[in-house]
Amino acid sequence: MDFKILGPIEVRTSLGRPIALGRRKQRILLAALLLNPGKAIPSRRMLDWLWGERAPATAESNLYTYISALRKVLGSPSRIEAGSNGYVLHVTPGEVDVTLFEDLAAQGQRALSEGRHDVALERLTRALCLWRGESVLEELPLPAPLRCEAARLERLRATVVDASLEARLALGLHGEMLADLEALTSRDPLNERLRAQLMLALYRSGRRADALTVYQNARLTLAAEVGIDPGPDLIRMHQRILADDPALTPPPAVAARRVPAELPIGSAAFTGRAAEIARLRTVLTSASGATAISAITGAAGVGKSALAVHVAHQVAGRFPDGRLYVDLHGSTPGVAPLNSADVLARLLRSLGDDTAGPPDVDEAAARFRSLTDGRHLLLLLDNARDAAQVRPLLPASPTCRVLVTARRMLTSLEAVSHVRLGVMAEDETSTLLGRLIGEERVAAERRAARAIVRLCAGLPLAIRIAAARLIARPELSLRALADRLAVEDLRLSELQSDDQAVRACFMMSYRSLDAESSRMFRLLSLLGGAAISVAAAAALADRPEPCTADLLDHLAETQLLEACGHTRYRMHDLLRLFARERAREEDTEEDQAQAVRRARSDVWTPPAQPATYLTARG
Repeated sequence: MDFKILGPIEVRTSLGRPIALGRRKQRILLAALLLNPGKAIPSRRMLDWLWGERAPATAESNLYTYISALRKVLGSPSRIEAGSNGYVLHVTPGEVDVTLFEDLAAQGQRALSEGRHDVALERLTRALCLWRGESVLEELPLPAPLRCEAARLERLRATVVDASLEARLALGLHGEMLADLEALTSRDPLNERLRAQLMLALYRSGRRADALTVYQNARLTLAAEVGIDPGPDLIRMHQRILADDPALTPPPAVAARRVPAELPIGSAAFTGRAAEIARLRTVLTSASGATAISAITGAAGVGKSALAVHVAHQVAGRFPDGRLYVDLHGSTPGVAPLNSADVLARLLRSLGDDTAGPPDVDEAAARFRSLTDGRHLLLLLDNARDAAQVRPLLPASPTCRVLVTARRMLTSLEAVSHVRLGVMAEDETSTLLGRLIGEERVAAERRAARAIVRLCAGLPLAIRIAAARLIARPELSLRALADRLAVEDLRLSELQSDDQAVRACFMMSYRSLDAESSRMFRLLSLLGGAAISVAAAAALADRPEPCTADLLDHLAETQLLEACGHTRYRMHDLLRLFARERAREEDTEEDQAQAVRRARSDVWTPPAQPATYLTARG
């Protein structure tokens, strides 16, 4: 969710849809909370802000009504928490434009003081772009305490404008800033610093006479309006221009530093995942003493990449030095995973290092860390194979953030925030289907739409493929597609369109298994969709229980099985159909029948634990 108060107050959902905020006092109340995020505001103070000394007898009940209405429109009761010290609005980093503005302003002013004028201009420009009007909470009448905070922000804006002009002059951009300076001095004719900057820009543009005219006009205006002479800085600029001071010679224009913006386009139909989005945004935008890394893991087709791209676009404004993206092809059907050296060479080129990449991975990784040091960068490493592929690609600067998607848990990477993504709830997948094919089409065949969603079993990839089938064939009814999907032996064949196929995604994970694990995976499909215990799986595979537990854990790590507690496991419906297909292809009917008889027998005796197995896997 995005809260905007640098201009008219506005709240938008994570998908960019505006939220209606209701009556005027309700908007003032939200403004007060937004100007004090994370701080408790006593009810008495809120009542004073809303009504002053003329509070009606119903003021307290009205306040509670406004708070309840805000909780409802903001979509989560936990957003506004009532405590003993008052009401608190909880926001995540980057949600409020004010905090982002202040962060960028501080970064820009610090870079300016350090002489890094190109970095300063980038930060300050992005800060100013957050303003959508001339004042904070424009067109909303505010009580005096809130007007003081709004005035502070407007003064900070003026400081940022001044600093950005200084950076532009230092970079030799005097020609392109003349129009801005003339407009600013016209609005603020008593601002002597603006006059001096305009004089310098005109002089450097070869307009010496115009620069001297600006001084004469400033002298007359100051005398007429406030009865004073120009200050020492303006006088000094006038004297230096009269003397053609060589120090006023413009510096050579500095080429803008390359700022990569490589994120793929986000999905306009993205749906749900509110808790995961909030958690990822918090990690990616919070202050940290080290590089913050978030890893999204989950089964094939569960929507890891879509979530990562969606969140990356939401926080992109916090990374003015660039947003880098690489598909590592760790689980792409028909494509070999990228090696780390090639990825590093690509990342270095994206950051402006066009020299030939060093042949050694360690050397290339060191160059990448040097190039990213101190830069506010977001790196999205999509579709990673394992931790070994990712490790050399990580920057070391605390100003950088990394977002990784992978099927396997990347547990050997240190200081990683792990987000395990499961299937979507049925109402979310219903919403997704409607956004993809149109709400009218879903409304016309609502029961069939529910059947399609249920048969796709919460897998976003399956929903998207089903939607693609319906879009490609407008004459195909939802009922006809639901009937096709209802035939289990045909379902996976129906869930493929163009270059997307559920079966192909599953096959990549399956091919990574060793012989024992793949056999266990196939046999588990023979018992239907119920959760299975370690003991039942051991009987099914005719293996000792310790070996079986190890195999089941391995399948869970590769996202082909889901652990339900300590000793029970469940297989996703579509994975079960895929495993059954593989069993028909790779196991004899007799082997399958014997496995089922063992699992249903009350007299099966587990075999002894093989020593070779313990050596191989222990």
